[in-house]
Amino acid sequence: MLSRVRFVWGVYLLIFTSFLAVGLGQTPKIGFVNSQQVFYGTVEGKKALAELEQYMTQQREAFEARNNELSKLQEEYMTQQRTLAAPALATAERTIQEKEVELRRFREDAQADFTARQNQVQQGILGKIQVLIQEYAQENSFDAIFTRDQNQIYVAASLDVTDAI
Repeated sequence: MLSRVRFVWGVYLLIFTSFLAVGLGQTPKIGFVNSQQVFYGTVEGKKALAELEQYMTQQREAFEARNNELSKLQEEYMTQQRTLAAPALATAERTIQEKEVELRRFREDAQADFTARQNQVQQGILGKIQVLIQEYAQENSFDAIFTRDQNQIYVAASLDVTDAI
């Protein structure tokens, strides 16, 4: 939704700039940049992505260890179910339920933490990229530079300034 609003405002800005430039006898100079390509093409972006992947791998391993522990308890319960007394069965069932809740919470917490880390990294790097785009636009006399997104059906390759940035 936000990207659609940005796109609509970008089109309005482009039209306004075009009318203004035509009125002054100038042709507007516009460009487009693929911010995701710039993000993943930078050393800082690659490093951040590697750190996020390492974190996710650690969390996945911790989840698998907890899941294996739960599976072991469930197997023990199944094999000892007929031989255990009622209080021992109740304790085993309660332990299994607690481990299931812990596992579910761990997964939810890990996912939320990963998403927060990812958002923090993206905001930091994309903020720096925005500054670079602004500097590039000023140095090269661009009237407007838009970010590429899926709402743009076609953009001429000559207008794409991603590689230059």
